[in-house]
Amino acid sequence: MEGLEFEKGNWLEHIEREKEKIIEEIAAQLSREHPELFESGSFTGQKHTDAEAVIRNAVLTRQDLAPDEIEDVVKAIAGQITGYGVLQEFFVGPGAEEVTEVFVNPSPDGVPRVFYGKHGKSWPAGGQYFKNNEEALRYCQKICEDAGRPFTGDAPIVDAWLKDGSRIAVMGFKVSPLGVAFTIRKSPVTRPPMPLERLVEFGMLPQFAADLLVDLLVLGHANVGFFGRTDSGKTTFMRALGLFIDPEERVFIAETSFEIFMPNLPNCINLVEVVYGDKTIVDMTQLCKTMNRNNPDRAWVGELRSREIIAASQIASSTSGGFWTTGHAGNVNGLRTRLWGMFMDGGVNLPREFLDEVIASMFHFVVFLDKETLTKDRKRTLMEVVEVVPGEGYRTIIRFDKDEFAASGGKTRRWVYENPVTRERLSMLAFRGARIKPEYESVKDRYLY
Repeated sequence: MEGLEFEKGNWLEHIEREKEKIIEEIAAQLSREHPELFESGSFTGQKHTDAEAVIRNAVLTRQDLAPDEIEDVVKAIAGQITGYGVLQEFFVGPGAEEVTEVFVNPSPDGVPRVFYGKHGKSWPAGGQYFKNNEEALRYCQKICEDAGRPFTGDAPIVDAWLKDGSRIAVMGFKVSPLGVAFTIRKSPVTRPPMPLERLVEFGMLPQFAADLLVDLLVLGHANVGFFGRTDSGKTTFMRALGLFIDPEERVFIAETSFEIFMPNLPNCINLVEVVYGDKTIVDMTQLCKTMNRNNPDRAWVGELRSREIIAASQIASSTSGGFWTTGHAGNVNGLRTRLWGMFMDGGVNLPREFLDEVIASMFHFVVFLDKETLTKDRKRTLMEVVEVVPGEGYRTIIRFDKDEFAASGGKTRRWVYENPVTRERLSMLAFRGARIKPEYESVKDRYLY
């Protein structure tokens, strides 16, 4: 009996090797006859359907494949062409544009578990994408090898880039005892900005707040900071508002990793830090200075973390309007503490009494976001829109009603319209192109749903 099981195991391995050989042969044939499939963007939009049809036709010509093997072979070849391998369905095809990241975790039974991020939540993918840890390891080593970053026992933690700009973070060997673990954060090129109306539908903010932010902050070329903890939706929210920017404007974007891409802005330049091994060749401070010299209509800094705030503050005070950035802070007090520490990192001992003055020179408004965990929905939420008033301090315009949310057990999501934007600021925003409506000049309906 044991001998029969051994022979059966060999036979299954033989079948898999033969299938892999067929996949390689078909892929080689397609590269000769249809080189356009291997070009960047060949699996986007309608091109995805056309490319898959070409692959399927090539697979159907093979007489040495069983009917139940055809779909697996089509997916395998598409994965080879796109560079995503067995995970390609999360990157191309219907519904893939809403997936933000993919997580692969090791498990005690040796079969890696796959999850994906969508609408601010992690979802189990179901199915088996990797048969065992060895397959997941080879997958990661191939990606890292293509990126010039070997993933070995001597280099058990690697950050690398896929050809489309997606970023993979890999941990394995002795660092992860159960097996290799990795996360792929999808390139913004493969996931277009989420429309603002969808964020309203998801309950992230009320329609009134969305209208106010577009009419005043976007059209009025306001300087805005978007703040919140990790995965609170800062970048998602900022990109959604960015869809309302005039495509004729010249926009510069600087960030540590490629996360912001705005397909609606043809006159936009994306800049990212350059890191080789453990050495940073071009850092955020240099990128901010480059942006400053190019005098953009709008300047975005991906995320303020440290001493780059000094160069960023210079951009904010000198740009013609529309300095946007993100950072980690949950409220005004947290923001003051974080920014003061960033200036300290840059060698500037900023007196506390001047901190608010500096913040007012950088931002006209600060927007705070968070992700609630009281309910299973775990919705990303607009927590506050705050006007920064020079010489006066911080004026809350709209805030999420946390007390009512807690009292209702998460059933009531409403926002409080506390104050209109100051008259002086409204006049400035109007001068810069804002659309001023009567409801922005006074509070008539206090509660927003």
